[in-house]
Amino acid sequence: MAGPMNDASVPPANHRDRLLAGLAETLERKSFRQITLSDIAEAARVSRRTFYEHFQNKEACFLALCEDVGRHVMGAIQRAGTADKSWSEQVKWTTHAYLSVVEARPLLMKALYIELATLGEVGMNMRRQVVEQFARYLQGQIEMQRQRGEPVMSLSLPMGVAIVAGINELILYRLGGDQTRSLLELAVDAEELILRVSRE
Repeated sequence: MAGPMNDASVPPANHRDRLLAGLAETLERKSFRQITLSDIAEAARVSRRTFYEHFQNKEACFLALCEDVGRHVMGAIQRAGTADKSWSEQVKWTTHAYLSVVEARPLLMKALYIELATLGEVGMNMRRQVVEQFARYLQGQIEMQRQRGEPVMSLSLPMGVAIVAGINELILYRLGGDQTRSLLELAVDAEELILRVSRE
């Protein structure tokens, strides 16, 4: 399915996806504050009228983009992990999948991380929702490993949130610094964080 995380040179077929892809493309060039509805519509190659058929305002479009990207990232993580892997292998492959997705569109991902904070309470709620989703996935994977007899400890939701938030901060730290270094270099640190917290 085409969407905002896919090749920007291939426009999605339906108008909603084109608008999300248009906003994603524009966020790589402008801050959210600077972006206008006309910018989004132009990038999506649709009219402003079409925009309003799908979204009330640019904030609603941005939140929909966050949800869409979150689903894309989660899908990549789920495809990377299988039940037959050991816990250390599972952590390695899912961490690599997450960092690979971010590295594919670093400017977009950086914008999504940062610009959510500019939306006030609604932005905070969206960030909470996304972080909780990944934390609960981590919880579920650990429980599966425990049932298989892996020496791992149950993970509380707050601790899961702390791990996800910590990895995201690590990514932001790198995105704000040396742009020539691969985000995949962070894999070792991210894996160590997860394994140290989860190992018995």
